[in-house]
Amino acid sequence: MVAVISFDKENLAGFHVQYYIDEAGLRMIVQEMERKAKAHPKICLYFEFEQFGDWDSVQSFFDALKLKFHSWNKVARYAIVTDKDWVRKQSRLANFLTPHFEVKAFGMADKEQALAWLGQPLAPGHGEALSVLEAMPRHVVGVATLDGLSDEDLQQIDHMLQERAMHSQDVRLYLEVLQPNGAAPDVLWENLKQGVAHHNKFSKVAIAGHEEWLQRSGGYTPSHHVRFFKLDERDTAIDWLR
Repeated sequence: MVAVISFDKENLAGFHVQYYIDEAGLRMIVQEMERKAKAHPKICLYFEFEQFGDWDSVQSFFDALKLKFHSWNKVARYAIVTDKDWVRKQSRLANFLTPHFEVKAFGMADKEQALAWLGQPLAPGHGEALSVLEAMPRHVVGVATLDGLSDEDLQQIDHMLQERAMHSQDVRLYLEVLQPNGAAPDVLWENLKQGVAHHNKFSKVAIAGHEEWLQRSGGYTPSHHVRFFKLDERDTAIDWLR
């Protein structure tokens, strides 16, 4: 059950979610977020979860939202307010669900604190860099980008690879592309090979993105150690990387 919460702050999209979210509720959330994103260069999100399932339920919801909402470059921060202690303890995993902006979890008694945090000024250029995904198997380097990899991003991946290779000869890469525009998957992979000096140290590479984005690879067939996955196949991709 979903209700939109109205705030004086025009670029803040707020939602109260209780018990469950159905297709109609998800559609309502996406429409409101798109409306805010169309009207403002940056928006903030406020989600209030009350008596809403377990962590898998929250993760499934944000996975579905990731597929439906395409203006993630407009999002600066989102706050999760919940009556579940375990959600707050696992709030770092929210970065794994939706990278490129700040995420914080608050208790129901801390709603005002959540809104005050959402209202704080944003640092210039915030949210545009490569995001490091923390909830990964030990030997997997996980990163996410909105739509491409800059020279700085490639240097960061190379540095992470070198650090990880010092402790293990078997290093694997999970790369998630959040938006369906930008360089096609095969072009992105070629850019990564050219820009990351030690790319051959990756024993496996999984690249995940929207289905329409993956189709832009045309007839390109990745090598045996590189595979493409849809965003909703992330768990399958990580299982393959294990």
